[in-house]
Amino acid sequence: MGAEAGLVFFVVVVAVAFYWILLRPVMIQQRRQRSDIQNLAVGDEVLTQAGFIARVKDIRVPPEGPTEILLELGPGVEVRAYATAIVQRLSPKPGAAPVANPPLAETPSGKGEPKQNAKGKP
Repeated sequence: MGAEAGLVFFVVVVAVAFYWILLRPVMIQQRRQRSDIQNLAVGDEVLTQAGFIARVKDIRVPPEGPTEILLELGPGVEVRAYATAIVQRLSPKPGAAPVANPPLAETPSGKGEPKQNAKGKP
């Protein structure tokens, strides 16, 4: 009887570990992706599954079928995509505050200048 209880306990522990390590992160990412798509607005910068960074130019919601998004990859280059092709929203409309650049690596002088190699070149 003790061996059966140990086996059941082991199976339960493996199932819980499987959920926390594999399933839960995927569900959280899917929930975030759905939220990003629902909050998408014209002018937002997005990342597609193909790895393209584009700006949303238009959102078309047909009476039936998936939502279509018109993306601008560059000046004069537009593509149509389904909303599910959007992996994440990178930034809101261009009028938003810019993201600060990371600080330069600190040097012994503490002035934030780039480090130089032995030949004096950065």
